[in-house]
Amino acid sequence: MSGKTTRYKSIDKRVLTEGGQLNFQLYLPNETKSAMGLFLQSDSVIDGNNKVRLREVEKLYINEEDAVNYEAYVQRHIQTIALSEDIPLDDKAIIVYQRASSVIDEMFRNPESLETAKNVKPVVDSFVNIILHDPKAVESLLKITAHDYYTHTHSINVSIYTLSLGSFLGIEAEDLKTLGMAAVLHDIGKSKVDYNIINKNGKLTEVEFDEMKTHPAEGHIIALKLGISDERILSGIRHHHEKMDGRGYPDGIKEDKISQFARIIGVCDVFDALSTKRSYKDPMSSFESLRLMKQEMQGHLDMSVVDAFIKMLRNKESQK
Repeated sequence: MSGKTTRYKSIDKRVLTEGGQLNFQLYLPNETKSAMGLFLQSDSVIDGNNKVRLREVEKLYINEEDAVNYEAYVQRHIQTIALSEDIPLDDKAIIVYQRASSVIDEMFRNPESLETAKNVKPVVDSFVNIILHDPKAVESLLKITAHDYYTHTHSINVSIYTLSLGSFLGIEAEDLKTLGMAAVLHDIGKSKVDYNIINKNGKLTEVEFDEMKTHPAEGHIIALKLGISDERILSGIRHHHEKMDGRGYPDGIKEDKISQFARIIGVCDVFDALSTKRSYKDPMSSFESLRLMKQEMQGHLDMSVVDAFIKMLRNKESQK
């Protein structure tokens, strides 16, 4: 009777940072590519010699059963990866974006797990480190924002736009990280909304829209359960659908009662929703999205934030 077949998956060797200790085996194909040979044993530390060996290897693999350990390793070292001088900026942005995707997928599967906030924070900090470390980072991050609208990718896109805009507005690094947490978590309440409503192919009925409108308050409740007490994060989650004229939800507050974080997230939320493809609509161009926001959302969005967002995008375009 034959034993169980071992399955392997390729990994990005650039995430193996110097000084990091492995808790999984690394493999590479043998010369005939018909089998795998052990490259580094579990518990190995990536030292200078191993970094040299890694440069000479084209592809590395792990046993699929070690995937969880590998993900945990990347999570532990994501901020080191974000600051690495050895990884080109565009590649670094992709690595961090992919890590964010994994973390946010898990966040929506288990929104009330205490691991959620703990796992989200290093990803947000990594985005901030990339943005503050390199003036061209925003351009790299904006290039990889997903073009199809899904709740999970939308959360990442909004956090990238929000952090980029926050940096442009001169928000300090620690406050920027807090803003990023609010942005990543802004739609966590959608985990409590019927899946069929979230993914409906067409316009929502009034009853469906009423259920959809519960997500900011539900997100606020989840954030409190996660132990989040920073009012700026809580406001960003609860109030990103409030409107400057008081006709938003869930609390119907207006103007200066809406926090700066909620106003910034609100603008980035609308822009991403307009400029990404939905199952029932084609995406608008950036120009069309911004024109609609300026012309038709005067009582909805903070126009000073919209103007700053336009300037930020224009600056990035002129730097290309």
